[in-house]
Amino acid sequence: MSNASTSDVPARPADTRYLSFDFWRGVACLMLLCYHSIFYADRAWSMHDRETWTTGSIAIRVIGWLWIGVPMFFVVSGYCIAGSIDSLRRKPTSIREYFARRIRRIYPPLWIMLGIAITFTGLMNLIPALATKCEQLPRVTEFSIGTWIGNFTASEAWLHRLTGATEATYVMPNSWTLCYEEQFYAIAGLILVCGAKRLFSAAALVTVLTLVARHVCRSMGIDTHGFFIDGHWLLFAAGILVYHTVNYGTTKHKVVALGVLATSMVYGVLDRRMQTDHFQRHLDEYIFISSIFAAGLIVFRKWDRWLSELWLAKPIAACGRMSYSIYLTHYLLVVVLSCGLAMAGISTDGWVALLVVPVCIVAAMPPAALFHKYVEKRFMNAPAAKAKASGSTNSQPPVVRVAGVGASA
Repeated sequence: MSNASTSDVPARPADTRYLSFDFWRGVACLMLLCYHSIFYADRAWSMHDRETWTTGSIAIRVIGWLWIGVPMFFVVSGYCIAGSIDSLRRKPTSIREYFARRIRRIYPPLWIMLGIAITFTGLMNLIPALATKCEQLPRVTEFSIGTWIGNFTASEAWLHRLTGATEATYVMPNSWTLCYEEQFYAIAGLILVCGAKRLFSAAALVTVLTLVARHVCRSMGIDTHGFFIDGHWLLFAAGILVYHTVNYGTTKHKVVALGVLATSMVYGVLDRRMQTDHFQRHLDEYIFISSIFAAGLIVFRKWDRWLSELWLAKPIAACGRMSYSIYLTHYLLVVVLSCGLAMAGISTDGWVALLVVPVCIVAAMPPAALFHKYVEKRFMNAPAAKAKASGSTNSQPPVVRVAGVGASA
């Protein structure tokens, strides 16, 4: 299958890579790993009770904000997928190549990890105390056929609505983000099919329609939770805006882009104040954080190479390079470990921050590294360096490791 005619498509910049993305992915990975480590902390901090303002309770309060790694991942995803379809729209087999790369990169590691997770979950549920206390352990024996299909196709966030289930159920509860990623990939593919010449205009149109749909559906009482039109596309769109601005934009475009992102920040704050639903309020927080992060990527682009070469950033960037493996492997291990430590009496905020969080980080890295080496790498697409060695030009799309999802574009 080929895309529409690529005549009049503007020449692609020589190098669209954002070199510090490995670092930012690593930062986001570690944020979420820490966040998932504190589910069983006492969380004693209270704004109105000064006696609860201890070092430990404040530390747990701060770690409790590290969900901000999720919108950061979505922004990076938007940038990298924009780079991918921007490159592929100049090729006659772009659509086939785009979806083949996405499927190969995402699904085989997911399926393998689901098999491991099912086995791990079954074993942990044999321990009565864990089966009772660890709320994040799924009861896989109770899954319906529709739930299994949703998990293995990364569609459970919305598919459960079509199968009649009251809520989405996951083998790995953090995989809800992957369900949105797959929708983003699909919409980006449709843009590649229908709007190769006007790629960024098409993305802007989808963004406007998503914003309209979010408010219209809310006003009509239509629950869109799980579908990209619930507002999550806006996080992805922020990354697309960054890609266009830093690679094609003039100084005027940069000012306009920063103005759009500033407006998005204000929108997130104001809309959150008007909502009572937790999901809507939290999504507005995502919109606010993604807009700040996207603006930072535009403003600080000139320091990109410096940050990527900073020796202090190297260990974090190493985590970023295997972010998909960390994403897939860490969650169930970390919640079981933190729950077990809580049952052993280590649940006070100070000890969770001082002991549980570091233990979880250390425990999560070896399985992720092994999975990356023996599973994930087998399905990674050829990097740009290999393409150069074979004589191709420097027009490779950037590496995508997003929302915990690592995928070469």
